[in-house]
Amino acid sequence: MINQEKENNLINRPPVVVVLGHVDHGKTTLLDYIRKTKVAEKEIGGITQSIGAYEVEVKGKKITFIDTPGHEAFLELRSRGAKTADLAILVVASDEGVKPQTLESLKIIQEAGIPYLVAFTKIDKPEANLEKAKKELAENGVYLEKWGGNIPWVAVSAKTGEGIDELLEIIILLGELENLKGNPNQEASGFILESYLDSRRGPTAILIITNGTLRLKDEIWAEGIFGKVKILENFLGQPIQEATFSSPVRVVGFENIPPVGTEFFVFKGKEELKNILQERERKEESKKILGDLKSELKIPLIIKADNIGSLKALEFLINKIGQENQWSFLILESEVGDLTDGDVKLSNPSGTIIIAFKIKKKPEAVNLLINFPRTFVLEDEIIYNIEDQIIKTVKDKFIEKPIEEIIGRLEVLAIFNPSKGYQIIGGKVIEGKVVNKHRFHLIRNNKIIADGKLVGLQRNKIDVNEVNQDYECGLMIDLKEEIKKGDILEFFRKIS
Repeated sequence: MINQEKENNLINRPPVVVVLGHVDHGKTTLLDYIRKTKVAEKEIGGITQSIGAYEVEVKGKKITFIDTPGHEAFLELRSRGAKTADLAILVVASDEGVKPQTLESLKIIQEAGIPYLVAFTKIDKPEANLEKAKKELAENGVYLEKWGGNIPWVAVSAKTGEGIDELLEIIILLGELENLKGNPNQEASGFILESYLDSRRGPTAILIITNGTLRLKDEIWAEGIFGKVKILENFLGQPIQEATFSSPVRVVGFENIPPVGTEFFVFKGKEELKNILQERERKEESKKILGDLKSELKIPLIIKADNIGSLKALEFLINKIGQENQWSFLILESEVGDLTDGDVKLSNPSGTIIIAFKIKKKPEAVNLLINFPRTFVLEDEIIYNIEDQIIKTVKDKFIEKPIEEIIGRLEVLAIFNPSKGYQIIGGKVIEGKVVNKHRFHLIRNNKIIADGKLVGLQRNKIDVNEVNQDYECGLMIDLKEEIKKGDILEFFRKIS
């Protein structure tokens, strides 16, 4: 069955790479050069029977390229939500820079949620201006290594071969960082790259295998279309008995032409097929429910940066993170300047992220943050570090934690019986209200250090159910941590 791999059967698999970019920026020429120099000379003749993808070998390690740049299958697969390429190359001509299709390609890559690198082509041309091309990418939110970001890049010439080996080595490295794994003992699965009706052989499909091993005579299924592998050929058009990941292959044997962009898998008998389809349907439903829950969550966010350019880049980054993770951000403020107490006061009590990019925090803001323990300030001078912090903070503080509604905060002014367990204290409600029998977080130095429960509440020595903001009161609390003067009690109720 699919997805029943045992950890000890998983091995590294080659990356599948798509090359995208503006028309005439050298995608085809680049791929042609790689193909001709990295496929054995005696095999090059078979390339004329190209099957839409091919493998190259670099220092004993393989890479699979989806051949036709901007391949329609890539878009089709994305529209169906399927995982296609593992990595992408964004091609930018160094003599022309960023063009409309460059930005289109960038959007496709970002929506696919896959790592990518930038290849600056045509560096052999006299009019090449690498620095200008880098600047234009930065203006569109692509921050390269050594340019304040973490996107790898390489300058290449498909005419002289300069930079090609470095490009391929970076692809191998990125593939290893992605920790791509597959189980050769599984039945094969992957996606349909191309399909057509061969006048001699019937319905024919080009497949990319992403897991398992495909063999002659295997029963195969794709989008409701059955088949049996009668003919199996590698990317050179040569007949083979079997193929494993991440190989591109041609298969003859489908009953009809399978749709481009759909996933395929091998099954053993109709009962197994039924079980596989039911399991896939269940997982898709679970994904939808999770996506719906995520889309309902709006994460308040404040952006403060050193200049307008940084603000725009951060806004682009927030949009990108939201799209990739199906998160919804509510930007409360986006301004140039240092972080002030006025910015902090905009925070939502239930939780807010403040991005402080290349700026200082005013002392009054730092002091006020003590009263906003669910306001998380993310500071850095490198934009990709901010990206990592945002993702981690959202996951740790907004998604994977029970959702709470903060109803009030109280500052501890006096302690009448210092101890652990039942403690009697006096305090002032500084925000919202305090309600008897509710639970609270103990906040010290802007950190939650313990949880407790309010078991008794008095105002003017009279038992009451609640006390509102700006009033003092006496409390009996159940808390295992010894409380201190100046601590903040944050009262909450669970809403999920």
